[in-house]
Amino acid sequence: MEASFRPFVRSISGDQMQLLKDAANAPGGAWVHDALGDPELFFALRDERVDVYYRGRAIYSIDFSGGKVTPRTHVKYLVLDDRDPYIKMQNGSFDYKHPYLQGDYQVSVSLRQMKAAARTFSGVESMGVYAAIKDDPFVIDVEVAFNRSTEVTEHDDLEVGRKQDRVDVVRLRRAGDGFDLVFWEAKHFSNSELFNDKILSQLAAYERQLQSRKDQLLVAFRNVCGFHRDLDQLRKSLGFKGAADTHLTTLEKLADESLPLNLVKEPSLFVFGFDNDQKVGRWKTRKERIEAVLGKERLRAIGNASKGFEPGGKKKGFR
Repeated sequence: MEASFRPFVRSISGDQMQLLKDAANAPGGAWVHDALGDPELFFALRDERVDVYYRGRAIYSIDFSGGKVTPRTHVKYLVLDDRDPYIKMQNGSFDYKHPYLQGDYQVSVSLRQMKAAARTFSGVESMGVYAAIKDDPFVIDVEVAFNRSTEVTEHDDLEVGRKQDRVDVVRLRRAGDGFDLVFWEAKHFSNSELFNDKILSQLAAYERQLQSRKDQLLVAFRNVCGFHRDLDQLRKSLGFKGAADTHLTTLEKLADESLPLNLVKEPSLFVFGFDNDQKVGRWKTRKERIEAVLGKERLRAIGNASKGFEPGGKKKGFR
């Protein structure tokens, strides 16, 4: 791996977490209050930043610089939900006879409109990943990028994205008296990469990243566990439903190293979106080939993505 790669970091200071709590309780903090109360949103910790995802789209990137909480969103998510995002040009001028973008944040209404706009950009693979992680308290990160500079969100420059190894999901898995840290790549059955061995090369690249960053990853994801514990405590203080108390205790123990955490250096593959005919047809032969390389334990292949990454996994520590 190139020497120019920066360390992998996941962190938020106590002061920054307090800023988020203060914002959620402030008169002008309706945007974060609404986001925390929405069970369809996923808060992902970065390096002194928090990205908020909806169906694979980063609708907020929250920054703490200057001692303030500053959310940033892509303009495409501000298109009003009853407007065509494509604007006509008439007589050499773009037709803006009616408002197209949101202005002042409106409680409940603005987030609903942002989610409607985001759905326009969510493909079948993003929707499947969303279905898989929804209501699974052991999913602790999404869109995990290893790159040569700083981490970017999904809406940043595509050329930067090509320089990344980006894993879809990081999940905790019970293992003995502790937990494994498992990295998952997700593919819809229609993705041609499943059938041309590109997926195997992709997983091999991820494995090299995991092997070279073991110590960084363990520190980073213990921090992530502490972040999710604090976040759910904040949700509960605001009157929203959060994770079960037993699950919060687990996160606390992982954060303070009271529980063992083991990095699984071989990433796993989650394949979804096939029907019964495809299961016994084209997929049968391909599945056997993938299992011959990865092993059966590293492949989870199901038609319905909402069943999640392991049988019954969503019932443990449910929200």
